[in-house]
Amino acid sequence: MSAELLTRTLGAPLPEEFTRLSDAELGELDRLLREAQIRRAKRLAAALDSSMDFIPRLMRPAVKKALGL
Repeated sequence: MSAELLTRTLGAPLPEEFTRLSDAELGELDRLLREAQIRRAKRLAAALDSSMDFIPRLMRPAVKKALGL
């Protein structure tokens, strides 16, 4: 079960070496990866927000639309 969850988190098949890990180790790795993804998303959102400060206010809606935001 943990291997399937980790596979979904990674979005790719697990390397063969991961078969040696226990379910607890796979679960912990999955938890750590999810936390890292959350931190990365927060940092990316903060970077995007701060970069909008360089764009004139009237142009921001158009830029956001072009970026798909």
